[in-house]
Amino acid sequence: MAEPAKSPVRAPRRRAAGKAPAAAATRTASSKRGGVPKTAVIVVHGMGEQKPLETIQSFVESVYQHDKMLASDNTDERNELRISIVPDSATGSSELRRLTTLRDGPPKRTDFFEFYWADIMDGTPVEIVSAWIRGLLLRAPWRVPGSIRVFSAWLILWVLTIAIVAAAAMTADPQLARYVPGLPWLLAGFAAHHVEVAKWAYLAGALLLAWKIWNGLTAGRRQLESVTIMLPVLLMAGGVALALLPRTTLVDPHVWAGAVTALFGWAMNALVAPYLGDVVRYVRATPGTVARRKEIRERGLELLERIHAKRLADGDDWARADDPPYYDRIVLVGHSLGSVIAYDLLQLFWERHGPTHHQQWAAGRTPMQRALKRVDLYVRKVWGRERPLRAREERAFLDRQAQLGKQLAAEAPHWRITDFVTLGSPLAHAAFLLTDSEIELEQAFRERRFAASPPRPDPLLGSMLYPGQGPAGPLFPHFAAQFAAVKWTNICDENPVPIFGDLVSGKLRDRYGPGIVEHNVQIERPGLIWPLSRIFTHTEYWTWDESYRKPGAAVPPYLQHLRDALRLGA
Repeated sequence: MAEPAKSPVRAPRRRAAGKAPAAAATRTASSKRGGVPKTAVIVVHGMGEQKPLETIQSFVESVYQHDKMLASDNTDERNELRISIVPDSATGSSELRRLTTLRDGPPKRTDFFEFYWADIMDGTPVEIVSAWIRGLLLRAPWRVPGSIRVFSAWLILWVLTIAIVAAAAMTADPQLARYVPGLPWLLAGFAAHHVEVAKWAYLAGALLLAWKIWNGLTAGRRQLESVTIMLPVLLMAGGVALALLPRTTLVDPHVWAGAVTALFGWAMNALVAPYLGDVVRYVRATPGTVARRKEIRERGLELLERIHAKRLADGDDWARADDPPYYDRIVLVGHSLGSVIAYDLLQLFWERHGPTHHQQWAAGRTPMQRALKRVDLYVRKVWGRERPLRAREERAFLDRQAQLGKQLAAEAPHWRITDFVTLGSPLAHAAFLLTDSEIELEQAFRERRFAASPPRPDPLLGSMLYPGQGPAGPLFPHFAAQFAAVKWTNICDENPVPIFGDLVSGKLRDRYGPGIVEHNVQIERPGLIWPLSRIFTHTEYWTWDESYRKPGAAVPPYLQHLRDALRLGA
């Protein structure tokens, strides 16, 4: 259900000690060969040249280690809950590890995994990125989605392109500068005051460096070690270089045009290709991208299959197939491009291992058919009429969704993925990034290449259920009905001004269905004044700051929403 951007933070949860009876019941119900099943959280990192374990460690620190409401005792002496980092064969790589909670947390423990895929996308050619950008630029204006943020970004991309082409032309022929209105006057004015500009740049860098070091010292040695100084040093070095340049150089448009052209070439190779290259190679199926897409999906599916297959036994050994599962609840979390990958993995895993008609399972049992039909009722309500669901109907759908999930987990094929969490997801711009138009995106939904919550019905049957074993047989969910049993939570920071908030993300309910629990939040970097605190918050969804510990301080709503969506210890 949608919530306003500044929704109040919920009341603190009771300590996990109060949940001991439920944990005891779970322990009694488990097999005598094993212990209590755990929760598995799989985090899919976003675009860029990520390092193994870089994302998962900061994620676990924020959502678990600093959440004192999860403590199993009343000890407040420790600043954070403890975790153990151990090797695990499920990750399929010696570079990765499993992060597991210890006894000072909830009785039901959690294992955190990172699905790492950045190595597959390493070395994206600039030509592929350039071709993709050309495709976006040359799209007709009426085929650009009507969102003001997307259209503004498209216009900004055109302005940058024109400026870069003009700079390259002036580099080749300096006489062209005469045809740019106001350029000589602008360069002369800058040259006359370049020493003052250099002083301000140096002073800004020095103050920023001092502020970073002071914050690190006051927050402790651990925070000081994480302080980065690249930006302030670059500002200081740039100020010194600018002050030393002669005035004759600064008024020469040929020099500036060459510098802009060189800067663009460096940015394409060092910044744009490593980041946008991941997007280009994954979001569109072309002859040059199919192999990488396939490799990423196969690695992700293998991780899901290993986690699903693990059983409770003595220790952490692999056990018999009829033993209780090692993980009775699996949560899939995707950030940025990782949310698109996780979205695809969820659908592919449902196609392979979900409760569809090609699986051997007792679909015809009355409790299962009743649970399926209760969810299908909301499929018909949402997609079969124009009136949106009321708030109580949305809550009822989430209840039916959870009930079906429990029913599927109890019976073969034992589907145990309960939650899907998207953070800063570009799925909001699917009509611009993943397809070529709104019409093509709608066609993808009708063909069930994209999934929705509640699931989209079959166009012919008007239902997500169909008889897979003849007219008199039981009803089965179709191949894109995973959100009949999986709760989808989307957290975004949507702002109409492209440079504020998270341009990459956006609200999903209007396109992907009202079954999504959505939080449109306002992320602010602590310690910075507005508007600096609101500029491009795409990487801040679980960033922790020591100021959240201060008396009277509260965890920001976006981080609390993420903790609530994970429901660790449940």
